[in-house]
Amino acid sequence: MMPDRPAYEATSSEVPDFAGDPEAFARLVREHQDRLCNFLRRYTRNTQDAEDLAQDTFVKAYKNLHRYEHRTSFAAWLYTIARRTLYNHHRDTRRTEELDFDVACDAATPSASVEHAEQNDSVWQYVRQLKSPYQEVVVLKYLEEMSIEEIAKVLNRSQTGVKILLFRARNQLRKLHPAPLSQS
Repeated sequence: MMPDRPAYEATSSEVPDFAGDPEAFARLVREHQDRLCNFLRRYTRNTQDAEDLAQDTFVKAYKNLHRYEHRTSFAAWLYTIARRTLYNHHRDTRRTEELDFDVACDAATPSASVEHAEQNDSVWQYVRQLKSPYQEVVVLKYLEEMSIEEIAKVLNRSQTGVKILLFRARNQLRKLHPAPLSQS
């Protein structure tokens, strides 16, 4: 796990009581907005759409804080809202293309960017060929580094269902990509 990313583990202080403390929600937005925008950008391939959808997601989350169950990860709850918002966006715009994603690159220099892109293309070009449920589970597990439990909440599936999706996605990738894939 990358050290500069916020942990997805739920903590008792992660989601404070927002009554009388609007700055508390603003702190959560700042903590999660970059990763959420990157997640949405992978599917929209458009920074402006991703930022708009992220804003819609945070507005929906704020309006529905009373529905948040503190026993679950706030990030899993937030990504569930983002995923549904994304699907509604695609349905409402009546796009006929299948959802796809791009791997975001945070490289500092053009040469580092090219090297990063070449490394990612070797596997992620094959992930793009997978059916949507397999793409989603791979993105959430390996790019967003979520646990099986959190992925299950985001996808509204059982943990066993998520494990099956991951198993099938890995098998499909093995057929498409000759290099060995990690089992983590």
